[in-house]
Amino acid sequence: MYLYLGYLSVQLYALMTKLLESSIPFSAIIFSTIVVLIWSFIPVIGYWLAKVFKANGKAGNLTLYAFGLCVGLIENSLFYFDFLTQKQMSWGILIAFALFFICGYISINNTKHQDGDIKSS
Repeated sequence: MYLYLGYLSVQLYALMTKLLESSIPFSAIIFSTIVVLIWSFIPVIGYWLAKVFKANGKAGNLTLYAFGLCVGLIENSLFYFDFLTQKQMSWGILIAFALFFICGYISINNTKHQDGDIKSS
């Protein structure tokens, strides 16, 4: 869920900046927001698919939220820097899906040792 929330926050920010720049009816804003809520769910399925394939990655809630933010920013930057065009929207979703799939295999586990240092294992 935190992975989805991180990804969704980037997508909603991009949506709100577009919607506030244009003058469209309130009902269109509500419809666009609902579509983004549903459409943003599709790439996150990649993470769950990795878990179905027995991915053993473990990460905390904050880390998953950060992964979601990073994947959302990567996807948006692909369009911003013209690596992908708006006609290639499905490629952006596929790339985000693949990145979420990879996130399923990443383990970030911080353990506290006796000397007080936090080391990653």
